[in-house]
Amino acid sequence: MKPSIPNPRNFCGGNFQDWLEVNLTDACNARCSWCVERKGWHPRTRASWQKICEAALDSGKTNIILLGGEPTLHPDFSKIVKRLHNNGRRPWVTTNGSRLTPGWVKANMEGVFGVNISIHHHDLSENFKITGLTLNGSSLRKAISELHRMGAAVRFNCNCIKGHIDSAPRIRAYIAWVKRMGGDKIRFAELKGDDDGFVDLAAVLDHKYGLNDNPFRDGCNSDAVVDGMLVNFRQMCGLQTRMRPCPNNPMQAAKKVLYYDGKMYGGWQVKEEKESVAKKRVIADVLVDVARGKLSVAKAETEMKQLMKKERAKVRAEYPDTTGAGCQY
Repeated sequence: MKPSIPNPRNFCGGNFQDWLEVNLTDACNARCSWCVERKGWHPRTRASWQKICEAALDSGKTNIILLGGEPTLHPDFSKIVKRLHNNGRRPWVTTNGSRLTPGWVKANMEGVFGVNISIHHHDLSENFKITGLTLNGSSLRKAISELHRMGAAVRFNCNCIKGHIDSAPRIRAYIAWVKRMGGDKIRFAELKGDDDGFVDLAAVLDHKYGLNDNPFRDGCNSDAVVDGMLVNFRQMCGLQTRMRPCPNNPMQAAKKVLYYDGKMYGGWQVKEEKESVAKKRVIADVLVDVARGKLSVAKAETEMKQLMKKERAKVRAEYPDTTGAGCQY
């Protein structure tokens, strides 16, 4: 089967290769219903903050983005930021904003190159319904001023959710709010793996700003200026949502992720895939023997069960809580 080739501007198409994503912690104080990481794989062990920094520095990447969970909940967050900064790296943070007071920022974020604040509605009472977090707009605005004083760029991340930010007027209202808050840029993103809440940005915005119906082929990541604000749009392809057709035999560029156990993995880990790969391999081998007349169908079924039991044991010994990595960009 002819492979489907992603757009080179896409994460999976080879863009953003000088970035390292770090799953700094699985701790989170929000309750976002669509959260991929809540149902994702989590290492059983935790490395010291020094080991995490060593692994990040050894990657050779310039831009190191601290993710989670909620990365600001890591007890040694400020030490990690300083170590990366002092070694010539650009630490970035994606946060739900719950700890961003002027005092906390001043005490813990010196050296941060950029901050992405994930707030999914310009009405903070609506954002509370989505995330369960109580945010103070005035305090957050002052925290952003403090980040700017430090030289850090501030982007707001907004997942577009049906019933919330789901139309062109609501998108423009969000943009106006971010301007008042002092943000530098906004990312509007479609939801991953949530059919009920999915908002098709291409349809909502009449296919402007590079938005399209085939993000895998035509680009899932586009920049524009809307109402005087720098805006990035992040669309989901059929590998991430059932609301779009899934590409056949997709090719994807490898991108490693550092987890809080201090180890590098081949992408964001999920629970199902390694076992699925092992299963396909076993089935293929047994079917070949059946086709060659070496096994009867009944014996093949018995042997397949035995082999699968052994393969599961191998997978779980190497990856205790996981079975592989999928498209998590």
